[in-house]
Amino acid sequence: MNNMAEFFYNLLNAQAFWVVLAVCFFICIAWVERWRPLLERLGKLVVKPVIFKKDSEPNNVPFYPRSLIEDSANGFRDTLRKPFADVIVVVSNWFTKLASLIYSKDHPFRTLGFLLLLGCFSFFVLADAIAVANTLVVLNLWAGTLPDLLGRFDFAVFGGSLLALIIGLALVFEMRSDRSEFTPWSERDAQTKALALGIALLVTLLSFLTLIAWALFRLIELGRLESNPFLDGLLNWVLFGLVPINSALAAAITFFEAMRGVLVLFLLIGWILIGLLYLLDYGVTILGTLVPFIFDLVYRVIYIVFDILQWFISTPIHAVLLPFRLIATIFVGSRTEANKPEGKP
Repeated sequence: MNNMAEFFYNLLNAQAFWVVLAVCFFICIAWVERWRPLLERLGKLVVKPVIFKKDSEPNNVPFYPRSLIEDSANGFRDTLRKPFADVIVVVSNWFTKLASLIYSKDHPFRTLGFLLLLGCFSFFVLADAIAVANTLVVLNLWAGTLPDLLGRFDFAVFGGSLLALIIGLALVFEMRSDRSEFTPWSERDAQTKALALGIALLVTLLSFLTLIAWALFRLIELGRLESNPFLDGLLNWVLFGLVPINSALAAAITFFEAMRGVLVLFLLIGWILIGLLYLLDYGVTILGTLVPFIFDLVYRVIYIVFDILQWFISTPIHAVLLPFRLIATIFVGSRTEANKPEGKP
């Protein structure tokens, strides 16, 4: 490596090298018949369209396989895009059918209602689980310590009283309406509506009683009401009885709408997934466009560099060999004239 570096250092510092280089450059510039085809060839290469457009004259530049590169570029881009495009079509069709189950132009707020009732159903199930877990602790049927979430008895009280009352009243109005906006109860048969309406009224009544009981419990805590065994037993029954019952009944009457709320969540996730697929499709399209474009650009630059180098190197060699070619041409011509038969032109 050091010897090669030393060789190039001596070569570049030699005056003879620069003299020979100047002579070669002069010969290359002066010989018009040599550099004119070079410029024409490079000009055709430079003005060719981008690789993804059809070239009307793909073979007018030697050693530039335009047709092969063009077909490969389009095939490479389409091959990268096709899997994502097919997946987008399939996923979009599936979620479009799913959307028809949970969205209607005549009742646009039902989709929101499904989501709200899904949240309420989840809270009712959690409240019921908390109430049951705390009841097991009171009855000494739970060994160990409750998890932090199951220890939040205030969640159970809120779900089995105020939230159950609000949902119960809302569903009563929805079931009695001829055009329910947040649920499809107006479209269900009379027997199902009657049964669900009875449960909703019961939830409303029990929740109201629970709130009254909690008001009494608060008055006892503040010393405004005297405690007695009967009242304490009633409050304990409300605390460990009505609260989980209300939560369970409220969860029952919101179950079907909550399941449609799950479909709404799936649809939202599907939209996010479709958006990600579109981003991947665009990214793959950009990648499939840039890679062939850069390859074609690099190929043209390398072609131009090598073409100029071969012109610069071969022109002085042709100039040196030119006298010998002239002598050979004259010699061959003279021998041809001497070998002609007499009388023939």
